[in-house]
Amino acid sequence: MSATTALSLFRDLLQNNGTFAVLNRMSDVVAFLLISLVFLFSLAGAAISGMLVRPTFYLGNRKSKHLAKKLPDYNGSFGIKKTRKDGLGNPKTDLNLEYIDVEFPCGPIALPGNQKLRGWFIPSTSYKNGLQPETKKDLCVVICHGGGRDRRQHLRHVPVLMKYGASVLLFDKQEHGISDGNKRGIGWFSYEGSDMISACKHAKWELNFHKIVAMGTSFGAAGALTAAGHFDASSSDNNRAIDGVIAENPPYGRFRFVRDCMHMHVKGLPAIIRDVLAIFVYVALTLRRGSLILPDPSETIQNIAPRPLLITHGMKDTIVPFEHGIELYEQALDPKDCLWVPDALHTQIFDHDPDGWEQKVCALLDSVIEQ
Repeated sequence: MSATTALSLFRDLLQNNGTFAVLNRMSDVVAFLLISLVFLFSLAGAAISGMLVRPTFYLGNRKSKHLAKKLPDYNGSFGIKKTRKDGLGNPKTDLNLEYIDVEFPCGPIALPGNQKLRGWFIPSTSYKNGLQPETKKDLCVVICHGGGRDRRQHLRHVPVLMKYGASVLLFDKQEHGISDGNKRGIGWFSYEGSDMISACKHAKWELNFHKIVAMGTSFGAAGALTAAGHFDASSSDNNRAIDGVIAENPPYGRFRFVRDCMHMHVKGLPAIIRDVLAIFVYVALTLRRGSLILPDPSETIQNIAPRPLLITHGMKDTIVPFEHGIELYEQALDPKDCLWVPDALHTQIFDHDPDGWEQKVCALLDSVIEQ
C-alpha cells in the first residue's frame, strides 16, 4: 500500500468518526429537548388541571353546615323571575314551598373522607301526611347541579315541576354545598354519576317513589347520563333506580371537553401545540380524580334506552360547545328528544326559552309515567 493510499484511508476514517460523533451529539440534544418538552408540558398540564378542578367560580365548603351567602361569578344566574328572588335562599323563602332536609350516603365512588350527600326534598302539592303519595303521579325529579355550584342552581325549575305534579329532590354533589367535602374541587367525570345514582336510589327506595327522572346541567348532566347509562344499566327493569333522563348542555366526554377547552380558552398557540397540551391536561385530570376506568357519557348513552331521554343545549354555549349536545343526541337511541335554543349560553336554556323547556320536559315526564 502506498503512502498516498494510507493517508487517504486515514483521512476517511477521521471524517467518518467525526460524523458519528456529530450524530451522537445531535441525538443527545434531541433527547434532551424532548425530555424538556415533556417536562414543560407536564408542568403546564398539572397547572391547568388545577385551575380546571378549582375554577374561579368554585366555592367548596369545608365541613360547613350552611350554604354560601354569595357565589363567585354568580351574576344572578340562579334568579327566579316569577318571584323576583335571587335563587340563593331555599324553597320556602324563594318559592313559598315546604321542604325537608335529607341526607343519604355517597355512591360507589367517593373521595377519601366523604360519606354523606345532603339536599332538599320538595314534596309536590299532591302529597299529604308526610311522604305518602296521594295521586297517580308518583314521580320524583332528582336534580344535580353543575360544577362549582350547589342545589340552588335549579330552584328556578321547581315551579314548572310542581305545576306538573312531580316532587323534586335537589342535592349537593361531593365537594359542593354542604355535602361532605374538603374543597377538593369539581369532579370532572369522576363522582358525579356516582352521586346521582345514590340520590336516585334514595328517592326510589327510601322516599318510595315509583318513577324517578334524573336531571342535571353541565357536569350534573354528565352525572345523570353516567348514572343511567353506566351505574343503572345492568339492573333489571324492576330494579332500576332511573326511569328517564334530562341532560342540559352535557359534555360529550373527558378528552373531547379538555381539548375543546384548550382551543377555546388558550390563545396565541398553534393548534397542534394546544392539542398536545390537551393530552397532558387530560392525563393530569384523570390522575387527580382516578377516573380513567370510568366510561364517558358518549360511551354509555345508548344504554339509557328504552328509557326516555331529553337533551337540551344552548347554541351559543361557550363552556360546553353546542356540538357536544348534538353528537350525544345522534348517538342516543329512541325514545329521545332534544331542545336547541339559538341564543342561550351555558345553563341558560330555561332563561331563554321557558315555554319550550316546559313543553319538552312535561312531554318526557308523560312518557316516563306511561311506561
